[in-house]
Amino acid sequence: MPDDDANDFKPVDEHTLLEVGSDSATSPQANQPPAEPELNLKFGQVRVTRELGAGGMGKVYKGQHLGLDVPVAVKTMSEALARDAMGRQRFLREARTAAKLDHPNIVRVLDVAEESGIPYITMEFVDGTDLSALLKKHGPLDGMAALKVVAQVADGLSHAHAQGIVHRDIKPHNIFVAKDGRVKLGDFGLARAVEATTELTMPGAAIGTAHYMSPEQSNGHELDQRSDIYSLGITAWHLITGAPPYSGTTPVSIAVQHVNNDVPYEREKFGHLPDAAVYLLIAMTNRDANQRPSANDVRDQLTQIVGGNVRLKSLDDLLKHGSVSQYVPAAPTPNPPSAIPAFSQPPMQPPMHMRSGIPPQYAHQGTTSSSNKLLWIALAVVAVMILLFGGCAVMIAVANA
Repeated sequence: MPDDDANDFKPVDEHTLLEVGSDSATSPQANQPPAEPELNLKFGQVRVTRELGAGGMGKVYKGQHLGLDVPVAVKTMSEALARDAMGRQRFLREARTAAKLDHPNIVRVLDVAEESGIPYITMEFVDGTDLSALLKKHGPLDGMAALKVVAQVADGLSHAHAQGIVHRDIKPHNIFVAKDGRVKLGDFGLARAVEATTELTMPGAAIGTAHYMSPEQSNGHELDQRSDIYSLGITAWHLITGAPPYSGTTPVSIAVQHVNNDVPYEREKFGHLPDAAVYLLIAMTNRDANQRPSANDVRDQLTQIVGGNVRLKSLDDLLKHGSVSQYVPAAPTPNPPSAIPAFSQPPMQPPMHMRSGIPPQYAHQGTTSSSNKLLWIALAVVAVMILLFGGCAVMIAVANA
């Protein structure tokens, strides 16, 4: 594993304990360096082979499960956090809740236990990369391929939400793509264990999450499944454009923007996507939680938008770079052809449940043609009135004569 990839895990402001192990090999063609010396550690039936990452919250290792004979990822809680007995129990309780989830698009929890007073979680190992590492190296991902990723994550969320489990920390760090194209969401519910054990203002503890926080999460309100939908929409925004919509020097400055601003959707950044996809993202990132679609809706609509097959052929599908750089606004033409980029002509009306809260830059798009019809009708009415008044004036003049 290249040194720069390994260091991706080191800064506390970028990763937390709860980000599952992957090699973060951001390209299947990346040259693999000589194997690192193996570590002499064991967690239950797992023999640790190497450290994948470390931060203020703990460490992540890659290991071999001796009983199952499969590679696994092991996450350990830091000794400092583990000293808090309530925090330690909360960590284990949340992990056991996540272990009940069994879905192809969710990283499977295999075991939850303690070793010498340190809680650890054994999870399936994803042979690929997390999307954060992919974005850092490649910038914006292919737009349609990114929608397939979001559809698969929504499928996993739908399974969790049906069981009353809220993720609370959807972001590129926690979404993994295997080399064969499989997409998995990790770290269900575990963010709450860390939040309750640490101060929100702890340097780096929240900065990685603040970019994707829902307005209600930023305000400290009780969260439900709708918060996950907002965070998934912001994650999609990041995948498609190469950066989250808001930036700031502190977590609070970023969170305030989520609370007070409508997420922007400029044509230059989203014009290469189908109209329906943009309207869906607008609905997902609506500040009003009541206006957001469910995970089921997101999955079903994206499946329809991408043509019915949401599976990526491989990790390479995300690296085609067919995104923002290829969008060129079409020149105005009296009879625009049908195969022009999205938004160069009035797009379709969004479904009724998506129309509330559409940002101003799109709110007028679906009503352009109807507005033109109203203008012509108004002009026709004015012309008829002029003719009527003119006729009356002529009749009066004739009568007086």
